Amino acid sequence: MPQAKIDTSVLIPSGLTLLNCACSDNPLGAFALGRIATIPGASQGGKTLLMLNMLAQVATDPRFDEHELIYDDSEETMESFDIPHLFGLKLVKRIRAPFYDGDDPIHSNTIQDLKAYLLEKTKPGQPPFIYVADSLDALTTDEELTREYQNALIKAANPEAVEELKNSYKAEKAKGIGETLRMINGSLKKTQSALFIVQQVRAKFNAMKNARQWTTSGGKAPFFYSTHQAYLTKVKTHNPEIGKMKLKTGMRARIELIKNKLTGKERSIEVDAFVDYGMDDIGSCVDFLVKAGRWKKDKAKIVPEDLFGSAQQGEKFMRRELVKLIQTEQAGLEMQTLVGDTWLQVEEKFKTDRPRRFE
Repeated sequence: MPQAKIDTSVLIPSGLTLLNCACSDNPLGAFALGRIATIPGASQGGKTLLMLNMLAQVATDPRFDEHELIYDDSEETMESFDIPHLFGLKLVKRIRAPFYDGDDPIHSNTIQDLKAYLLEKTKPGQPPFIYVADSLDALTTDEELTREYQNALIKAANPEAVEELKNSYKAEKAKGIGETLRMINGSLKKTQSALFIVQQVRAKFNAMKNARQWTTSGGKAPFFYSTHQAYLTKVKTHNPEIGKMKLKTGMRARIELIKNKLTGKERSIEVDAFVDYGMDDIGSCVDFLVKAGRWKKDKAKIVPEDLFGSAQQGEKFMRRELVKLIQTEQAGLEMQTLVGDTWLQVEEKFKTDRPRRFE
């Protein structure tokens, strides 16, 4: 029999059913409360979109009514999204910056800022929170160090001195983030809060052929303290053609679990994201159910068995109309249950099927 699902009460929904399953084997929740997750990826890979998608889902869940939803937009990229249209008014009402000067939001500029905000949020008596730091790469160690670093680079008389200064800057940043995560890690568990750290990836020079070809800033601490690390990359651009016109309408992202301390499984999923819609949870679920063999295809049409009740059993739909129908019929929860059951059935097929070593 498939293994029991991890209790939903300890999980944060990602807004993507397949990512929930990949993280926890539970279609209703992905990331663990009381923990840290890191979200590395290349530019335009969908990292910010995923974080906002998660917060939008959290904003609709009564379990998180007492949680503060904090978006520390150090990169100042949130303004490029139409938050009300893509993520709903519930998120608009609840999302906040870590600090305000009157009505003006204040975001972290340095590691010290991030540390101060997190320590303030984890003080006794503060409400629980879900905090997104986007991104670690946008933070310096502190403003004075940055000025000294820039001046030193200008004054450096030789390449060796420049390289030495760069390395000292990287070490200072890694030390700062390491201290911050160590200090707040226990408090996250006590308050049932969560921290998400977005990271940019860069090419890893001289990497072995079969080794990971990218690395992130901040040293080893973000990965060490993470319960989940989800790596995002763009695998396809959507450029539909209508008549003689072709426009870029979105992309397909792959989300790969590099680290998963919740189940120990490293799974990957793919999901489409559209400029005028956001991440297509339903479409990714339809594709998964077809790929897993739960739903059959008759040429280009799909037969959605075990959905919509008996009235539409045996009917065939084009993918696009099926996705719309699931949304208009509000069959999302029914579909999530179906995806969750199918996911566990697939996992069961890949087990080693051997007796336990230890009783």
